[in-house]
Amino acid sequence: MLARLLLILPIMLPSASGQMPTYSVAGPNDSPSIVTLRHELDFGSAAVVKNFWDAVHKSGAPLIEAAPGATDFSLVTFLWHGDSQTRNVVIFDGVAGFDAKDQMLHLEGSDVWYKTYLVRNDARFAYNLSPNDSLQSINDVKGDDAMRKRLAMLKVDPLNRHRCPTTFGAYGSESSYVELPDAPPLIWSLPVAENHRGRVTMTSIHSAYLKKDKKLWVYTPVGFSMPTDSSKASKESDRYPLLVVFDGDRNVEWIPKILDVLIANGRIPPVVAVMTDESVPAERRVELPCNPQFADFLAKELVPWAGRNYDTTTQRERTIVAGSSFGGLASVFAGLKHPEVFGNVISLSGSFFWNPDGAQQGEWLTHQLQAAPKLPVRFYVEVGLMESDSMEVGPNRRMRDVLSAEGELVGYSEYDGGHSFLNWSGGMVNGLEYLTRPSESKDNPSRDSSARSANCRSFKSQLLHSDLASH
Repeated sequence: MLARLLLILPIMLPSASGQMPTYSVAGPNDSPSIVTLRHELDFGSAAVVKNFWDAVHKSGAPLIEAAPGATDFSLVTFLWHGDSQTRNVVIFDGVAGFDAKDQMLHLEGSDVWYKTYLVRNDARFAYNLSPNDSLQSINDVKGDDAMRKRLAMLKVDPLNRHRCPTTFGAYGSESSYVELPDAPPLIWSLPVAENHRGRVTMTSIHSAYLKKDKKLWVYTPVGFSMPTDSSKASKESDRYPLLVVFDGDRNVEWIPKILDVLIANGRIPPVVAVMTDESVPAERRVELPCNPQFADFLAKELVPWAGRNYDTTTQRERTIVAGSSFGGLASVFAGLKHPEVFGNVISLSGSFFWNPDGAQQGEWLTHQLQAAPKLPVRFYVEVGLMESDSMEVGPNRRMRDVLSAEGELVGYSEYDGGHSFLNWSGGMVNGLEYLTRPSESKDNPSRDSSARSANCRSFKSQLLHSDLASH
């Protein structure tokens, strides 16, 4: 019995990169709440399980508890209220990955399923739960229909009120998320008064390069009015900076809110943002990974279209292209192929592991940049420490190293989170602030996420005490 009451934290070994991990699986007896529940069950208290669930429904889940001897970490315990039909419960994403191996444990003699992790306190990450899961790794699913069916098994956590749009685009809807005490605040969740909010309109453009109409979402800031022939800006300084963002079907959920907050608080100048639609998975896989026709569409059709219709800039120095995952790969490729148009690039968890069919060498785009002459382009690159070392973290670090060695101006940061729009919303804030500052003030962003958290908390405090948050 005494052995069950001991709290033994797992030994944390360095990752393949040599850095200490920001999370690890904890032992089955590491959560004080679970240890107490098990102890009371051993003594046969009939009401203990009901009392446990009553408390969880009031406080929410996962359980967040102090980690003895590790002040920078917390114990995070995921829960599922099972029944006689529950065979397994699998955690996906964030601390768990996508291989269906992170199964909860069943607490004998109860309907409680649980799993505990030791997680650094600056973490924020999305996740889903899947009861009675097929246990097939998502990485092994082939074909869009099969993937759609597989992802339909994933559910939000009914015990967690924190929800966000899922990372899976057209395949899914919502995820749950965890944020620990030192996580930077979610800028898009901060209140902004109505008279400081921009406007979003949906439209489309026909592309000769893509041979189709492309759906768009356009954000215009407060004070913008559609230009007429007589009102179009004659001076470049009167034109708006342009932000081009991929995956508009997801990013429209928070990019406008981010821009509202940053513009209203004077963190960036007023901008026009054009968000492109990549909601069809098969089309996304063709358009975004280093596709010359797609890059030409952006540079030769979309940017001029925005200039004609929204008075956006004609200067590459005031034009930003941004994306995440395959979109991060596409944004860097656009900067490589059209540096005369895109002077600024934001890549969030860029899929730099990608290779075209038949390529003999891994990380194709990184090698293309290594062989290219120095580009007149500024980059902001960010990746999450809960992402795969081999597919995301390692390739992003190597991309950073190549860009830096080539003499490019590169901002780089690593956050404590996963491959998720939830985290990329914060990366967009960092990238926009970095790239819209004067060049001479662009120090490299700190890789210390605790410093980022302190800066963001200061920003949140400033905002909440200003008139921008009034209703």
